[in-house]
Amino acid sequence: MLICLSLSIIAATFASSAHAQDLEENSHYREFKKWTVAAQHKRPLPIVYQWCREAYDKMIASGVSPSTRVPEEVMSEDIDFPKIEWKGTVKELNDRLCAGGQKKLSDDIEAKHAPLKAALKADKLRLVIDEKTGTVYSYALAGGKYTSDAKALAAAKVWFLDIGPPSNEAQNCITGGRRNSVRRYTFDADHKLLSTTKKQYCGDPPASAYR
Repeated sequence: MLICLSLSIIAATFASSAHAQDLEENSHYREFKKWTVAAQHKRPLPIVYQWCREAYDKMIASGVSPSTRVPEEVMSEDIDFPKIEWKGTVKELNDRLCAGGQKKLSDDIEAKHAPLKAALKADKLRLVIDEKTGTVYSYALAGGKYTSDAKALAAAKVWFLDIGPPSNEAQNCITGGRRNSVRRYTFDADHKLLSTTKKQYCGDPPASAYR
């Protein structure tokens, strides 16, 4: 009886090990794991959730059952990632870390975008919100103070952006100091862009650059 029980345990362990090896050899599973883990970054890009979702769909289409259990692993917390417990079925991981994370991020982004979309329109809205990444950009107003406050940006006829040194030219001025450029945006009452101008400085832009 004990011999049969031991043999059963050994067989089950061997089968589990073989199953884990088969799963790890599936390229779609590896992609799913890579992008699902990447989506746990403390500042994830929305596109990463799309990639983990696409990898999950390809993995299932390749023959991996949604109920397939993954080899368990705990990934330690670091400066950019929380501790990740990689366990359960592939569907559970997708629901918890990929699809679930995407919904939370989308909800957070919508809440952040809502006041901007209510106050801004046309080119102002386009310049402040990157629809592909969900990033919200700040601009300086007259005086040089940067802000992403919707009402302040809506009321201002002129915005400024320090765009740094040109990438295709020398980074430093001949007379000394690092090159810096300030771009000036002028808008009409309907938030449409009328003009952009740019002025270059050696060293930090002076207060007069933000007029």
